[in-house]
Amino acid sequence: MSVPDLFQIAEVILYSEGFRYAKELGKKLVNVFLLCRQILSPQQHYDWGLRALKTILTVGGQILQNEKKQNSKIDQYTEARIVVQAMNINTLSKLTYSDSVRFNGLREDVFPGLKKEDLEKSLYEDLERAIKEALVDMKLDYMPSQVRKILQYYEACNQRMGVGIVGPGGCGKSTLWKVLREAFKKLKRRLVVHTINPK
Repeated sequence: MSVPDLFQIAEVILYSEGFRYAKELGKKLVNVFLLCRQILSPQQHYDWGLRALKTILTVGGQILQNEKKQNSKIDQYTEARIVVQAMNINTLSKLTYSDSVRFNGLREDVFPGLKKEDLEKSLYEDLERAIKEALVDMKLDYMPSQVRKILQYYEACNQRMGVGIVGPGGCGKSTLWKVLREAFKKLKRRLVVHTINPK
């Protein structure tokens, strides 16, 4: 069985999505994947293969198209920022805390020079505003880390057919989806939730 050439696949998909600097960005992205496979802890739910790579490339293409609608000048820095944002969207929510610290370090080494504030620029301003309103309505305190987790949950729901939230008791699992559901109501959208009793 042959092994897919991730470098070539990444380059071709990035070109097809509209990236002008696809060769360099594809090489960097695949290098991050290879380093993560070697350095991060071996978790059952981590995926550093073609499926995850394809998802990142597709999400990057969507972000690029939205960026082109707002800004006609797309340079190499902007394309690198978009690829890193897509990588963060698909990866950070799955990582353990210690692995997320290592991942951010790897990302900064492979993609140097990207400003942190540019990477943290919200892609979902309307949803974020609705989340803040929902927190006020539900009499919950605003915590940037919790809003970030809610947005990661939303991103995971967009990318996958089913999403499970796991964690110890009292860590805010139910709060995540309840706040997102309330925010969706404010945006006249619907969040379908199926609660399963594990007992």
